[in-house]
Amino acid sequence: MQNGTAATTKDRKNERGAALVMALLMSFLLLVGVAGVLLEASMNSANVTDANAEQQAYNAAESGIQAAVNVLRGNVIVSDPNRIDLTKPATDKANKADFVKAIVPQFSNLTTSGFDTTPRLSRWLNYESATYADRVKLGAPATAYATREGSAFSLSISDPDNTGSSVTYWTKGILNNCDHQLDGTGQEDPNLPCQDSPTYPHKTYYENSDRNSPNFTRITYIPAIISNQDLSPSGNPNVNFGSFKVEVSGNGGQIQGFNRFEIVVNMTVPYRSQRSLRGWIETNANPFTNPPKIIFDSQTYTLQGSLITLGFNTWTGQPSGVTCASGGGPWTLPALVNCPNNIPQRVGYEAKLNLGDNIVTGTMSEPEPTRLVIQSTGYGPRGSVKKLEAIIQKNFFNGLSAPATLTLVGAACPSGQSCFNPGSSSVTVYSGDDSVSTDNIPPIGTTNSENLDMVQGSVDGQPPHPFNGTVVGVPSNVSNEIPDWLSSPSQMDLAIHSLADTAEGSPDPVNPTGRFFPSGTNPTTFGDNASGTGITFCDGNCTFTGDGGGMLIVTGQLTLHGNFNFRGLIIVTGSGGVSRTGGGDGFLDGNIVIAPYANGSIEDDLDPDPTAQFLPPRYDLSGGGTSTVQYNSSSIANGLTAVSNFVLGVAEK
Repeated sequence: MQNGTAATTKDRKNERGAALVMALLMSFLLLVGVAGVLLEASMNSANVTDANAEQQAYNAAESGIQAAVNVLRGNVIVSDPNRIDLTKPATDKANKADFVKAIVPQFSNLTTSGFDTTPRLSRWLNYESATYADRVKLGAPATAYATREGSAFSLSISDPDNTGSSVTYWTKGILNNCDHQLDGTGQEDPNLPCQDSPTYPHKTYYENSDRNSPNFTRITYIPAIISNQDLSPSGNPNVNFGSFKVEVSGNGGQIQGFNRFEIVVNMTVPYRSQRSLRGWIETNANPFTNPPKIIFDSQTYTLQGSLITLGFNTWTGQPSGVTCASGGGPWTLPALVNCPNNIPQRVGYEAKLNLGDNIVTGTMSEPEPTRLVIQSTGYGPRGSVKKLEAIIQKNFFNGLSAPATLTLVGAACPSGQSCFNPGSSSVTVYSGDDSVSTDNIPPIGTTNSENLDMVQGSVDGQPPHPFNGTVVGVPSNVSNEIPDWLSSPSQMDLAIHSLADTAEGSPDPVNPTGRFFPSGTNPTTFGDNASGTGITFCDGNCTFTGDGGGMLIVTGQLTLHGNFNFRGLIIVTGSGGVSRTGGGDGFLDGNIVIAPYANGSIEDDLDPDPTAQFLPPRYDLSGGGTSTVQYNSSSIANGLTAVSNFVLGVAEK
């Protein structure tokens, strides 16, 4: 008998569909998860790829800015067929980029069509010549540019200050030994200003120096006022700087000595700047009815980037090739002029005056901006694009360096003291004749008339410092040409602190403070002499021997010792000035500025009093040996590269 309950098996075939659905749902969820992971991985890979491409585009834009700065610093030489002036070598400043050439399409670019309608430095940079002619390819030059994997940049240069091509200026004439105003007795008083009536400031030479004689020769300078003259290629670069009026009464009067004159050009638009055109009114000979001749120190002058070139096509000259002692043409070569009574020695260009008005004519190039905007567009792989915009400033000095080869800024030397000793060696030379152009600036300049008398007496060989060397040019008062950074101790101190910051940021492998050397630390190197570049800042006394170049700033006394050779700009602000000890050969190629003021040390961190004045400048070349102080605008330009064409700021657009 079977008593247990029989086991039964439930038939679940009807649940197979639900299980299948559940399995499919689980598989779908897993598939979605896997797809999400794959999508995330692919998106992350794409993002990484795009980020790399964007970074490459950004780097390309940065490269474009650096390439433009490199061109503006003169480090890129135009190939022969593409030079601006084919009559001059590629290294001449006429064929090197500057702020004017950078923004004028016909100078900046190879053509003025296509992409070259916008200034982009295509004359100096190798833009593509095929499909992507708007870009400069980065990388190996042999490979073709491809947008998918290559990098490139394009440039657009503009002037943020809208400097323009128009200038406004006025001139002022200064005649040494002019006809002064009369005192109460009817006699000229040399302590009074020049006579302004009946004409402009003038000088009258009477027969036998008799003021009552009807026979006289009178030279009058008549100033000019020029408003908004367009100097662009489509305008008129021909300008005038006033005129000399020559009057001869009766038999005329004898000009017994060379008379110094100065034409001060005061530019007011697009910015304020000054430049003096100096020269001599020569002596005349019987018959005194013949107008005298005139000598300008230089044919060319640089006015904050604008090049002034004098030319007297309307003046009647005598045959060229002769000296001022025997006649002379409208222009003579820029060499020592063989004049009688040749102390000081006279260098320059000569023209013969006519009766009546003689307009001082010439040409002037467009004013140079002090800042540029460089817009650089960088192109990376995968169509990535980045735009950067940078403002580039010319230099700390806005293009205005020292107005004389040796510039002495400051108060009169105290009575009974000697503040200037040019040296006694016969092989000592002070020259304002530019080594690389036709510019000729004063070899020695002062801002104080008493100091100028002291300098002139010294180079003329007067006691207590007999001088037997050579001075090429004429020591002059350069007060009318002092740039802003030399206008006061406060302005000077701002420039000095900026230079100190630049020096600290300049690398030096052995000095922890870069090219800034604190008081008590004398540099072992002074820049590169061959290229004339580098910056050296001595915060205190400094002794220089050996070779150097660039910029040397000394806030104490600078001692020149033994053999030395420096190319560039030297600035000394210490009360001890410059002193040379010992013998040897010395060569300074560029500019020296001595402008002492109190509280000039960076270490002391004391600002000069706002009302303070410069101290008396001191220069003592008592050591023996050869010494040459020569003006060289190229050395100065090279020296300023440490503080030139620097980026004020960069913004991403």
